[in-house]
Amino acid sequence: MKNGGIKNKLIIGSMITFVLIINLLIVGASNNTVLYQGNSFVDPSVSIDVNDFSIGSESYVGPFTSFTGEYAHIGSNSDFQDGVSNSGNITIKDDAVVAHGAHLEGEVEIGSFAFVGFNSIIKDARIGEGAYIGIGSKITGVDIPPGKSVPQASVVDSTDDIEKLGPVTEEQEEFVKEVIGVNRALAIGYTRLFEKNGASDFGSIGPNGDGDILIDGKDILSRSGNNVPVIGASSTIGSTRIIGDVFLGENSIVENGTSIRADEGIPIKIGKNAQIAMNNTFHSLNDQEINIGNDLKLGSDSVLHGPLVIGEKANIGSRAVVFKSTIGNNVQIGDDAIVVGVKVPDGTVIPSGFIIETPKDVRVLNPAAAAPGTKWASIMDLFLVSMVPILLGLVISVVLRKKEH
Repeated sequence: MKNGGIKNKLIIGSMITFVLIINLLIVGASNNTVLYQGNSFVDPSVSIDVNDFSIGSESYVGPFTSFTGEYAHIGSNSDFQDGVSNSGNITIKDDAVVAHGAHLEGEVEIGSFAFVGFNSIIKDARIGEGAYIGIGSKITGVDIPPGKSVPQASVVDSTDDIEKLGPVTEEQEEFVKEVIGVNRALAIGYTRLFEKNGASDFGSIGPNGDGDILIDGKDILSRSGNNVPVIGASSTIGSTRIIGDVFLGENSIVENGTSIRADEGIPIKIGKNAQIAMNNTFHSLNDQEINIGNDLKLGSDSVLHGPLVIGEKANIGSRAVVFKSTIGNNVQIGDDAIVVGVKVPDGTVIPSGFIIETPKDVRVLNPAAAAPGTKWASIMDLFLVSMVPILLGLVISVVLRKKEH
Protein backbone atom coordinates (compact mmCIF):
# COMPACT_ATOMS: atom_id res chain seq x y z
CA MET A 1 0.00 0.00 0.00
CA LYS A 2 1.29 3.48 -0.84
CA ASN A 3 0.77 5.16 2.52
CA GLY A 4 1.81 8.58 1.22
CA GLY A 5 -1.32 8.74 -0.93
CA ILE A 6 -3.84 7.86 1.77
CA LYS A 7 -5.65 10.92 3.12
CA ASN A 8 -5.55 10.43 6.87
CA LYS A 9 -7.66 12.62 9.11
CA LEU A 10 -7.98 12.41 12.85
CA ILE A 11 -11.11 14.25 13.91
CA ILE A 12 -11.11 15.48 17.50
CA GLY A 13 -13.79 16.90 19.80
CA SER A 14 -17.39 15.70 19.52
CA MET A 15 -17.15 14.36 15.95
CA ILE A 16 -17.49 10.59 15.65
CA THR A 17 -14.54 8.70 14.23
CA PHE A 18 -14.45 5.42 12.45
CA VAL A 19 -11.77 2.86 11.85
CA LEU A 20 -10.36 1.97 8.47
CA ILE A 21 -8.43 -1.29 8.76
CA ILE A 22 -6.28 -2.18 5.77
CA ASN A 23 -4.46 -5.45 5.08
CA LEU A 24 -4.84 -6.51 8.70
CA LEU A 25 -4.28 -10.14 9.75
CA ILE A 26 -5.71 -11.82 6.67
CA VAL A 27 -3.35 -10.56 4.01
CA GLY A 28 -0.39 -10.69 6.35
CA ALA A 29 0.55 -7.01 6.29
CA SER A 30 1.39 -4.95 9.35
CA ASN A 31 -1.48 -3.74 11.50
CA ASN A 32 -2.36 -0.38 9.96
CA THR A 33 -5.12 1.57 11.68
CA VAL A 34 -6.23 4.77 10.00
CA LEU A 35 -8.86 7.06 11.50
CA TYR A 36 -11.46 8.87 9.42
CA GLN A 37 -14.57 10.78 10.29
CA GLY A 38 -18.14 9.67 9.95
CA ASN A 39 -18.45 5.96 10.86
CA SER A 40 -17.32 4.59 7.52
CA PHE A 41 -15.79 1.12 7.60
CA VAL A 42 -13.38 -0.79 5.39
CA ASP A 43 -13.04 -4.51 6.14
CA PRO A 44 -9.56 -5.66 7.21
CA SER A 45 -9.26 -7.98 4.23
CA VAL A 46 -9.53 -5.11 1.73
CA SER A 47 -6.45 -4.36 -0.38
CA ILE A 48 -5.75 -0.70 -1.23
CA ASP A 49 -2.89 0.12 -3.60
CA VAL A 50 -3.71 3.52 -5.07
CA ASN A 51 -1.99 6.90 -4.95
CA ASP A 52 -5.10 8.69 -3.72
CA PHE A 53 -7.85 7.09 -1.65
CA SER A 54 -10.70 8.93 0.04
CA ILE A 55 -14.04 7.96 1.55
CA GLY A 56 -17.00 9.89 2.94
CA SER A 57 -19.17 9.16 5.95
CA GLU A 58 -21.24 6.03 6.70
CA SER A 59 -19.89 4.10 3.71
CA TYR A 60 -19.05 0.40 3.78
CA VAL A 61 -16.37 -1.58 1.92
CA GLY A 62 -16.85 -5.34 2.26
CA PRO A 63 -14.43 -8.27 2.52
CA PHE A 64 -11.85 -8.91 -0.20
CA THR A 65 -12.55 -5.77 -2.20
CA SER A 66 -9.40 -4.48 -3.92
CA PHE A 67 -8.29 -1.11 -5.30
CA THR A 68 -5.41 -0.58 -7.72
CA GLY A 69 -4.66 2.38 -9.98
CA GLU A 70 -4.28 6.11 -9.56
CA TYR A 71 -7.21 6.93 -7.31
CA ALA A 72 -10.43 5.73 -5.70
CA HIS A 73 -12.82 8.37 -4.38
CA ILE A 74 -15.87 7.06 -2.51
CA GLY A 75 -18.68 9.35 -1.39
CA SER A 76 -20.91 9.12 1.68
CA ASN A 77 -23.58 6.45 2.28
CA SER A 78 -22.13 4.24 -0.49
CA ASP A 79 -20.93 0.67 -0.46
CA PHE A 80 -18.62 -1.75 -2.21
CA GLN A 81 -19.75 -5.26 -1.37
CA ASP A 82 -17.71 -8.45 -1.04
CA GLY A 83 -15.18 -9.32 -3.72
CA VAL A 84 -15.48 -6.14 -5.80
CA SER A 85 -12.30 -5.40 -7.78
CA ASN A 86 -11.35 -1.90 -8.89
CA SER A 87 -8.47 -1.14 -11.24
CA GLY A 88 -8.10 2.36 -12.61
CA ASN A 89 -9.54 5.73 -11.69
CA ILE A 90 -12.71 5.15 -9.71
CA THR A 91 -15.22 7.78 -8.57
CA ILE A 92 -18.27 6.73 -6.57
CA LYS A 93 -20.78 9.44 -5.73
CA ASP A 94 -22.91 9.57 -2.56
CA ASP A 95 -25.59 6.88 -2.08
CA ALA A 96 -24.29 4.43 -4.70
CA VAL A 97 -24.06 0.62 -4.60
CA VAL A 98 -21.47 -1.67 -6.20
CA ALA A 99 -22.67 -5.20 -5.47
CA HIS A 100 -20.82 -8.47 -4.82
CA GLY A 101 -18.23 -9.59 -7.34
CA ALA A 102 -18.48 -6.57 -9.66
CA HIS A 103 -15.38 -5.31 -11.48
CA LEU A 104 -14.65 -1.66 -12.27
CA GLU A 105 -11.84 -0.94 -14.72
CA GLY A 106 -10.34 2.18 -16.30
CA GLU A 107 -12.09 5.54 -15.97
CA VAL A 108 -15.30 4.77 -14.09
CA GLU A 109 -17.85 6.98 -12.38
CA ILE A 110 -20.93 5.68 -10.57
CA GLY A 111 -23.67 8.25 -9.93
CA SER A 112 -25.80 8.76 -6.84
CA PHE A 113 -28.48 6.11 -6.24
CA ALA A 114 -27.04 3.99 -9.04
CA PHE A 115 -26.73 0.24 -8.59
CA VAL A 116 -24.14 -2.09 -10.16
CA GLY A 117 -25.29 -5.72 -9.98
CA PHE A 118 -23.49 -8.89 -8.92
CA ASN A 119 -20.56 -9.96 -11.13
CA SER A 120 -21.05 -7.04 -13.52
CA ILE A 121 -18.15 -5.45 -15.40
CA ILE A 122 -17.94 -1.68 -15.88
CA LYS A 123 -15.06 -0.50 -18.08
CA ASP A 124 -14.36 3.11 -19.09
CA ALA A 125 -17.96 4.12 -18.47
CA ARG A 126 -20.15 6.45 -16.47
CA ILE A 127 -23.25 5.08 -14.79
CA GLY A 128 -25.78 7.89 -14.46
CA GLU A 129 -27.67 8.90 -11.35
CA GLY A 130 -30.31 6.35 -10.41
CA ALA A 131 -29.35 3.88 -13.16
CA TYR A 132 -29.62 0.14 -12.48
CA ILE A 133 -27.14 -2.39 -13.90
CA GLY A 134 -28.45 -5.97 -13.88
CA ILE A 135 -26.55 -9.04 -12.72
CA GLY A 136 -23.66 -10.15 -14.92
CA SER A 137 -23.88 -7.22 -17.34
CA LYS A 138 -20.91 -5.77 -19.24
CA ILE A 139 -20.80 -2.01 -19.84
CA THR A 140 -17.84 -0.88 -21.97
CA GLY A 141 -16.93 2.57 -23.25
CA VAL A 142 -20.40 4.12 -23.03
CA ASP A 143 -22.33 6.25 -20.55
CA ILE A 144 -25.54 4.84 -19.12
CA PRO A 145 -28.04 7.73 -18.86
CA PRO A 146 -29.63 8.58 -15.51
CA GLY A 147 -32.62 6.46 -14.58
CA LYS A 148 -32.02 3.71 -17.15
CA SER A 149 -32.22 -0.01 -16.36
CA VAL A 150 -29.85 -2.55 -17.92
CA PRO A 151 -31.30 -6.11 -18.01
CA GLN A 152 -29.35 -8.98 -16.54
CA ALA A 153 -26.39 -10.35 -18.52
CA SER A 154 -26.61 -7.51 -21.05
CA VAL A 155 -23.67 -6.33 -23.17
CA VAL A 156 -23.83 -2.57 -23.66
CA ASP A 157 -21.05 -1.03 -25.75
CA SER A 158 -22.73 1.24 -28.32
CA THR A 159 -25.26 4.05 -28.62
CA ASP A 160 -27.67 1.60 -30.28
CA ASP A 161 -27.60 -0.48 -27.10
CA ILE A 162 -28.33 2.61 -25.01
CA GLU A 163 -31.42 3.47 -27.05
CA LYS A 164 -32.96 0.09 -26.25
CA LEU A 165 -32.80 0.56 -22.46
CA GLY A 166 -35.99 1.08 -20.49
CA PRO A 167 -36.52 3.12 -17.32
CA VAL A 168 -35.70 1.94 -13.82
CA THR A 169 -38.77 0.50 -12.09
CA GLU A 170 -40.20 1.65 -8.77
CA GLU A 171 -39.32 -1.78 -7.35
CA GLN A 172 -35.69 -1.32 -8.35
CA GLU A 173 -35.59 2.18 -6.85
CA GLU A 174 -36.98 0.91 -3.54
CA PHE A 175 -34.53 -2.00 -3.52
CA VAL A 176 -31.55 0.33 -3.95
CA LYS A 177 -32.73 2.61 -1.15
CA GLU A 178 -33.04 -0.39 1.18
CA VAL A 179 -29.56 -1.60 0.27
CA ILE A 180 -28.09 1.84 0.95
CA GLY A 181 -29.78 2.00 4.37
CA VAL A 182 -28.62 -1.46 5.39
CA ASN A 183 -25.01 -0.84 4.40
CA ARG A 184 -24.95 2.45 6.31
CA ALA A 185 -26.05 0.46 9.36
CA LEU A 186 -23.35 -2.18 8.74
CA ALA A 187 -20.69 0.53 8.50
CA ILE A 188 -21.71 1.96 11.87
CA GLY A 189 -22.05 -1.49 13.46
CA TYR A 190 -18.58 -2.68 12.45
CA THR A 191 -17.05 0.63 13.52
CA ARG A 192 -18.53 0.12 16.99
CA LEU A 193 -17.23 -3.45 17.08
CA PHE A 194 -13.68 -2.30 16.32
CA GLU A 195 -13.87 0.54 18.84
CA LYS A 196 -15.02 -1.94 21.49
CA ASN A 197 -12.71 -4.94 20.88
CA GLY A 198 -10.03 -3.80 18.44
CA ALA A 199 -8.46 -6.08 15.85
CA SER A 200 -9.10 -9.32 17.77
CA ASP A 201 -12.60 -9.72 16.25
CA PHE A 202 -11.43 -9.31 12.66
CA GLY A 203 -9.63 -12.51 11.73
CA SER A 204 -10.73 -15.23 9.33
CA ILE A 205 -13.64 -16.15 11.63
CA GLY A 206 -15.38 -13.55 13.76
CA PRO A 207 -18.59 -11.88 14.96
CA ASN A 208 -20.76 -9.46 13.04
CA GLY A 209 -20.97 -5.81 14.04
CA ASP A 210 -23.60 -4.28 16.27
CA GLY A 211 -27.09 -4.70 14.82
CA ASP A 212 -28.99 -2.08 16.83
CA ILE A 213 -28.47 0.85 14.49
CA LEU A 214 -30.94 3.70 14.12
CA ILE A 215 -30.82 5.75 10.91
CA ASP A 216 -33.25 8.65 10.61
CA GLY A 217 -35.02 7.24 13.66
CA LYS A 218 -35.54 3.79 12.09
CA ASP A 219 -34.05 0.51 13.34
CA ILE A 220 -32.50 -0.73 10.10
CA LEU A 221 -31.35 -4.31 10.72
CA SER A 222 -33.87 -6.94 11.78
CA ARG A 223 -31.33 -8.71 14.01
CA SER A 224 -29.71 -7.29 17.16
CA GLY A 225 -26.36 -7.80 18.86
CA ASN A 226 -23.46 -9.99 17.76
CA ASN A 227 -23.34 -13.59 16.53
CA VAL A 228 -20.31 -15.88 16.22
CA PRO A 229 -19.86 -18.58 13.53
CA VAL A 230 -20.04 -22.29 14.39
CA ILE A 231 -17.56 -24.37 12.37
CA GLY A 232 -17.97 -28.15 12.21
CA ALA A 233 -15.24 -30.56 13.25
CA SER A 234 -12.44 -31.46 10.82
CA SER A 235 -13.15 -28.48 8.59
CA THR A 236 -10.35 -26.62 6.80
CA ILE A 237 -10.64 -22.83 6.63
CA GLY A 238 -8.27 -20.73 4.52
CA SER A 239 -7.75 -16.96 4.54
CA THR A 240 -11.45 -16.17 4.59
CA ARG A 241 -13.98 -13.93 6.29
CA ILE A 242 -16.65 -16.07 7.97
CA ILE A 243 -18.78 -13.62 9.92
CA GLY A 244 -21.75 -13.69 12.24
CA ASP A 245 -24.60 -16.21 12.40
CA VAL A 246 -22.99 -18.91 10.23
CA PHE A 247 -23.20 -22.68 10.68
CA LEU A 248 -20.77 -24.71 8.58
CA GLY A 249 -21.01 -28.50 8.78
CA GLU A 250 -18.19 -30.91 9.56
CA ASN A 251 -15.51 -32.01 7.08
CA SER A 252 -15.91 -28.87 4.99
CA ILE A 253 -13.30 -26.91 3.05
CA VAL A 254 -13.43 -23.15 2.49
CA GLU A 255 -10.60 -21.75 0.36
CA ASN A 256 -8.91 -18.34 0.38
CA GLY A 257 -10.79 -15.16 -0.44
CA THR A 258 -14.26 -16.52 0.29
CA SER A 259 -16.68 -14.40 2.34
CA ILE A 260 -19.55 -16.02 4.25
CA ARG A 261 -21.14 -12.98 5.86
CA ALA A 262 -24.23 -13.45 8.02
CA ASP A 263 -24.64 -9.91 9.33
CA GLU A 264 -27.72 -8.72 7.43
CA GLY A 265 -29.81 -11.76 6.52
CA ILE A 266 -29.36 -14.56 9.05
CA PRO A 267 -28.62 -17.38 9.51
CA ILE A 268 -26.41 -18.86 6.80
CA LYS A 269 -26.41 -22.66 7.16
CA ILE A 270 -24.18 -24.90 5.02
CA GLY A 271 -24.24 -28.68 5.55
CA LYS A 272 -21.36 -31.07 6.03
CA ASN A 273 -18.74 -32.02 3.41
CA ALA A 274 -18.97 -28.68 1.61
CA GLN A 275 -16.18 -27.97 -0.88
CA ILE A 276 -16.05 -24.22 -1.41
CA ALA A 277 -13.30 -22.89 -3.69
CA MET A 278 -11.71 -19.42 -3.82
CA ASN A 279 -13.25 -15.94 -3.87
CA ASN A 280 -16.91 -16.80 -3.38
CA THR A 281 -19.53 -14.72 -1.59
CA PHE A 282 -22.40 -15.88 0.61
CA HIS A 283 -24.72 -13.10 1.81
CA SER A 284 -28.45 -12.47 2.22
CA LEU A 285 -31.02 -9.70 2.24
CA ASN A 286 -32.22 -8.28 5.54
CA ASP A 287 -34.23 -10.78 7.60
CA GLN A 288 -33.73 -13.54 4.98
CA GLU A 289 -31.62 -16.70 5.31
CA ILE A 290 -29.51 -19.12 3.30
CA ASN A 291 -29.98 -22.84 3.92
CA ILE A 292 -27.77 -25.27 1.96
CA GLY A 293 -27.74 -29.06 2.30
CA ASN A 294 -24.84 -31.49 2.55
CA ASP A 295 -22.13 -32.10 -0.06
CA LEU A 296 -22.13 -28.69 -1.75
CA LYS A 297 -19.48 -28.28 -4.45
CA LEU A 298 -18.81 -24.69 -5.46
CA GLY A 299 -16.30 -23.31 -7.97
CA SER A 300 -14.60 -19.91 -7.72
CA ASP A 301 -15.84 -16.29 -7.96
CA SER A 302 -19.53 -17.12 -7.54
CA VAL A 303 -22.23 -15.30 -5.57
CA LEU A 304 -24.82 -17.24 -3.56
CA HIS A 305 -27.24 -14.67 -2.20
CA GLY A 306 -30.29 -15.16 -0.06
CA PRO A 307 -33.08 -15.63 0.36
CA LEU A 308 -31.85 -19.00 -0.86
CA VAL A 309 -32.51 -22.70 -0.28
CA ILE A 310 -30.24 -25.28 -1.92
CA GLY A 311 -30.71 -29.04 -1.48
CA GLU A 312 -28.26 -31.91 -1.14
CA LYS A 313 -25.32 -32.53 -3.48
CA ALA A 314 -25.55 -29.29 -5.44
CA ASN A 315 -22.72 -28.73 -7.91
CA ILE A 316 -22.29 -25.05 -8.83
CA GLY A 317 -19.60 -23.79 -11.19
CA SER A 318 -17.42 -20.67 -11.25
CA ARG A 319 -18.66 -17.09 -11.73
CA ALA A 320 -22.26 -18.20 -11.23
CA VAL A 321 -24.94 -16.18 -9.44
CA VAL A 322 -27.81 -17.83 -7.54
CA PHE A 323 -30.25 -15.41 -5.91
CA LYS A 324 -33.77 -15.52 -4.40
CA SER A 325 -34.28 -19.16 -5.44
CA THR A 326 -35.10 -22.64 -4.20
CA ILE A 327 -32.77 -25.26 -5.67
CA GLY A 328 -33.54 -28.98 -5.41
CA ASN A 329 -31.27 -31.96 -4.73
CA ASN A 330 -28.57 -33.06 -7.20
CA VAL A 331 -28.83 -29.86 -9.24
CA GLN A 332 -25.91 -28.83 -11.45
CA ILE A 333 -25.39 -25.15 -12.29
CA GLY A 334 -22.71 -24.38 -14.87
CA ASP A 335 -20.05 -21.68 -15.02
CA ASP A 336 -21.32 -18.11 -15.58
CA ALA A 337 -24.95 -19.16 -15.15
CA ILE A 338 -27.43 -16.74 -13.56
CA VAL A 339 -30.35 -18.17 -11.56
CA VAL A 340 -32.75 -15.63 -10.05
CA GLY A 341 -36.19 -15.91 -8.47
CA VAL A 342 -37.09 -19.48 -9.47
CA LYS A 343 -37.75 -22.94 -8.08
CA VAL A 344 -35.47 -25.55 -9.67
CA PRO A 345 -36.53 -29.23 -9.39
CA ASP A 346 -34.29 -32.11 -8.31
CA GLY A 347 -31.76 -33.29 -10.86
CA THR A 348 -31.94 -30.25 -13.13
CA VAL A 349 -28.84 -29.40 -15.16
CA ILE A 350 -28.38 -25.71 -15.94
CA PRO A 351 -25.72 -25.33 -18.65
CA SER A 352 -22.91 -22.80 -18.47
CA GLY A 353 -23.92 -19.26 -19.33
CA PHE A 354 -27.68 -19.85 -19.12
CA ILE A 355 -29.97 -17.22 -17.57
CA ILE A 356 -32.84 -18.75 -15.57
CA GLU A 357 -35.33 -16.23 -14.18
CA THR A 358 -38.84 -17.53 -14.98
CA PRO A 359 -40.71 -20.81 -14.47
CA LYS A 360 -40.77 -21.19 -18.26
CA ASP A 361 -36.95 -21.13 -18.31
CA VAL A 362 -36.95 -23.98 -15.78
CA ARG A 363 -39.53 -26.03 -17.73
CA VAL A 364 -37.49 -25.75 -20.91
CA LEU A 365 -34.52 -27.33 -19.12
CA ASN A 366 -36.48 -30.00 -17.30
CA PRO A 367 -40.05 -30.36 -18.63
CA ALA A 368 -40.56 -33.73 -16.93
CA ALA A 369 -40.15 -32.13 -13.51
CA ALA A 370 -42.17 -28.94 -13.83
CA ALA A 371 -42.48 -26.85 -10.72
CA PRO A 372 -45.71 -27.24 -8.67
CA GLY A 373 -48.58 -25.31 -10.18
CA THR A 374 -47.26 -25.53 -13.72
CA LYS A 375 -48.13 -29.15 -14.56
CA TRP A 376 -51.77 -28.38 -15.41
CA ALA A 377 -50.64 -25.44 -17.51
CA SER A 378 -48.29 -27.75 -19.42
CA ILE A 379 -51.11 -30.26 -20.06
CA MET A 380 -53.32 -27.45 -21.34
CA ASP A 381 -50.50 -26.28 -23.62
CA LEU A 382 -50.19 -29.78 -25.09
CA PHE A 383 -53.96 -30.04 -25.51
CA LEU A 384 -54.15 -26.72 -27.34
CA VAL A 385 -51.26 -27.66 -29.61
CA SER A 386 -52.86 -31.01 -30.44
CA MET A 387 -56.14 -29.27 -31.30
CA VAL A 388 -54.55 -27.05 -33.97
CA PRO A 389 -54.48 -29.66 -36.80
CA ILE A 390 -58.01 -30.82 -35.91
CA LEU A 391 -59.35 -27.27 -36.15
CA LEU A 392 -57.48 -26.67 -39.41
CA GLY A 393 -58.98 -29.86 -40.80
CA LEU A 394 -62.50 -28.73 -39.89
CA VAL A 395 -61.95 -25.32 -41.50
CA ILE A 396 -60.66 -26.89 -44.71
CA SER A 397 -63.60 -29.32 -44.77
CA VAL A 398 -66.12 -26.48 -44.46
CA VAL A 399 -64.41 -24.51 -47.23
CA LEU A 400 -64.41 -27.47 -49.59
CA ARG A 401 -68.09 -28.16 -48.96
CA LYS A 402 -68.98 -24.58 -49.78
CA LYS A 403 -67.08 -24.84 -53.05
CA GLU A 404 -68.95 -28.04 -53.95
CA HIS A 405 -72.24 -26.20 -53.52
